[in-house]
Amino acid sequence: MAVNLSKGQRVSLDKSVTMARIGLGWDINKYDGGQDFDLDACVFLLGANGKVLRDEDFVFYNNLSARNGAVVHTGDNRTGEGDGDDEAIIIDFTKIPQEIEKIAVTVTIFDAQQKNQNFGQVSNSYVRVVKIDNPDDQNGEEVLEVQRGCCGLSGRS
Repeated sequence: MAVNLSKGQRVSLDKSVTMARIGLGWDINKYDGGQDFDLDACVFLLGANGKVLRDEDFVFYNNLSARNGAVVHTGDNRTGEGDGDDEAIIIDFTKIPQEIEKIAVTVTIFDAQQKNQNFGQVSNSYVRVVKIDNPDDQNGEEVLEVQRGCCGLSGRS
């Protein structure tokens, strides 16, 4: 199910989603300047103040796991080559600490300014949420796909 969201818009997940894979995929436009595009998916576990409460509540390519193993980044893809999700993050909502009120998923381009890159040079980009039964589940049920947009995902109300 593809959804177009506006900047800052949020999506709440059904409470039946206890474990999910956040998948990120992209391709490079024909005239990309000759350098690889390294898109990075990140997750911020936010408290009531809207901020990360601990360093380990920020999960990205250089910190692959949140406390309690609630969020696990499966690794950095630096080119976007290949089919399927180029990067993935597994979220186990049953392990999210109680003081976490929001989960924010962001996508950035690594060294975008230095490489003079922007999202206008990226095609077929998406972020999707797949309901899974366990961390090794490669199928699951897609519950949300955002194409070339930005959003906030909420796992708790």
